[in-house]
Amino acid sequence: MKSVRILCICLLTVSAVIGNEKCPGVVTVNVSEESDVILPCSLSTNQNLEQKLFDWRKNAPTKQEVFMYDGGLHYNNGRRGQDEHFRGRVSHFPQELQFGNASIIIRNTTVADSGVYTCDFPHLQPEQTFCIKLVVELTLKDRSGEIPGAAPKPFVGILNISEDEALLKCEVRGASPKPKVEWRDSDGNILPAEEPQVSHTGERYDITLLTTVTRTNSSLFHCVATQEEMGHVTRDQIDVRYCEKTSEVKSCCGVGVFIALWFSGVLTVAAVLAASVAAKCIRKHKKASQRNQRDDPSKEACNGDASVTSQL
Repeated sequence: MKSVRILCICLLTVSAVIGNEKCPGVVTVNVSEESDVILPCSLSTNQNLEQKLFDWRKNAPTKQEVFMYDGGLHYNNGRRGQDEHFRGRVSHFPQELQFGNASIIIRNTTVADSGVYTCDFPHLQPEQTFCIKLVVELTLKDRSGEIPGAAPKPFVGILNISEDEALLKCEVRGASPKPKVEWRDSDGNILPAEEPQVSHTGERYDITLLTTVTRTNSSLFHCVATQEEMGHVTRDQIDVRYCEKTSEVKSCCGVGVFIALWFSGVLTVAAVLAASVAAKCIRKHKKASQRNQRDDPSKEACNGDASVTSQL
């Protein structure tokens, strides 16, 4: 067992030496996800590369053909062989070739772009290879539906509300890994909250978070669920409208009651007037019937309706 352990260490050491001989220095480039990034590669001699060949490959964690230029022919003007993952996203700097600059730009980077890249000049004497380590950092965004386990949009609501405060509830269900759930005000400040209520089925977590807000806070509040491991964040918001104090004329319920009573009063007055008009019309009709033998009934009309209605 000891000899096997020594052999493994030796193999790793030799492998590292070989790698260092091919790439004496590794340049690390950091970029945020969905940004564009330039991977540098330039000859110290400033040799004109317009009729030369250079080849970009991604060697770690997997081998992929990124960009090849050969005397004017490259992957963006007819040459075949580029890995599908990089197709349409990689280009070089044609005006810089005369100065020995073989750098490339990768657009709209993803986390999958992270790894070690080589820029190789196989026909130069001696052959030259440059290594660049690209690190694409996750940015927090809503990845619901894109990644299994990403927390869905929270459910928010008001459990109780009074004149001065409101008890808010936020529920996040079926998330994996366990998300961080927070209540925030409209300025993004984290609000004090009760201890989260956590339950889980297997690796899926359900979390409920309660907070009490008062009139001193803003009226708009957000519940935010974050899973930094996968760069996922989702949120929902609620606008809290407190009732006015009951001592004031225009309270939350008072306004509604006042409007209802006012509307009811209008209907009552209208009903009384309508009944009065109907009674007057009936009296006129009775008188007209009594004169039926002497006068033409068609000449009688209920003229009182128009006058009363116009008053309304």
